[in-house]
Amino acid sequence: MANTIQLKRRVSGVAGAPAALKSGELAHNEVDNTLYVGKGDDGAGNASSVIPLAGRGAFADLASSQTIGGAKTFSTVPKSTQDASAATDLVRKSQLDAGLATKAALSHSHALADVTGLQGALDGKLGATANAVSASKLATSRTIALAGDLSGSVSFDGSANITITASVIDDSHAHVIANVDGLQVALDAKAPLTSPGLTGTPTAPTAASGTNTTQVATTAFVQQALVDLGSGDMLVATYDSDADGKVDAAEVADAAPWAGITGKPTSFPPATHAHAISQVTGLQTALDAKAPLASPALTGTPTVPTAAAGTNTTQIASTAFVAAAIGALIDAAPGALNTLNELAAALGDDPNFATTVTNALAGKIARAANLSDLANIAVARANLGLGSLATQNASAVAITGGTLSGVALDGGTF
Repeated sequence: MANTIQLKRRVSGVAGAPAALKSGELAHNEVDNTLYVGKGDDGAGNASSVIPLAGRGAFADLASSQTIGGAKTFSTVPKSTQDASAATDLVRKSQLDAGLATKAALSHSHALADVTGLQGALDGKLGATANAVSASKLATSRTIALAGDLSGSVSFDGSANITITASVIDDSHAHVIANVDGLQVALDAKAPLTSPGLTGTPTAPTAASGTNTTQVATTAFVQQALVDLGSGDMLVATYDSDADGKVDAAEVADAAPWAGITGKPTSFPPATHAHAISQVTGLQTALDAKAPLASPALTGTPTVPTAAAGTNTTQIASTAFVAAAIGALIDAAPGALNTLNELAAALGDDPNFATTVTNALAGKIARAANLSDLANIAVARANLGLGSLATQNASAVAITGGTLSGVALDGGTF
């Protein structure tokens, strides 16, 4: 069987060249089907550049679709006898220029006379600002219709005046006072029906003499009532001698000192009395809405002040206090390790986890020993599939049959 030498390759993933190659090292990317080679030497054993050498990604592909970038220059220009004729032929610039020479520019103009029959057609049309003096009606009747809150329509052809009978579609609607301009100001200037506080000089119809109802009495009604009453025995000259508008006897009473009043009590002690809860309107209902001090059964969403972190008393704890305490206990632990159950599961539910791990580590080889502490080096080498090749010197390797991967073959320079 013939020997097979494999290049560095990429079977799937990203198209394009490797990030780095050795100088002269080949690599094939099966994603874009391109062979790349390392070129030059950066002084550290690596190629200074990686360039495409062959394959569909480096050369024009005749079998499939391909995007070719950059300007392409042909050393031999196609001759005039090779002008494009088939649908897939390339067109020479000179051939394209010759074809466009007889064509009108994209932006061009024509006189009316250049268009056959155009002037005659325009002569028979009505100007944009002219009046149709000879038309008796429209060639096609149109319908004029009302929209919105009104409905109604009529056909119109211009031969006569028309009238549209309009109907209100829906007049059932409401407005708030603010929707009507000036309405609130006008209402504020009006008196309410209940206990109006009238100002200025309000007037009212004068009731008939002798009226004894809730009708408003005017000053004229009062004056007439006084006239009808007569002078009686309340003569001003007799009872108000100083004509100051107050009865003389009332003036005497006003002038009497407190000490001059006899028979008055010496103190006014308040009456001692009691009331049952039911005699105070609404008191029982108000008490029923209150919580007792002893073992209250609160409902709804009762709130309390949040105690300071670490408080350990009989003070009521709010949900914020509990959340802060749990947050401090978790201390930013990841979501998968922030409960005791998750921690136990992470330890394999092993209460002696430390001992178990210590015993497991005791059976491992030491990294610092670099495999020198292997119990049986020959068996370990066989388990790794190294065989006797691993015991040979790098400068004197004897290979007989088998398969090698990752071996660099240097063909030298020329």
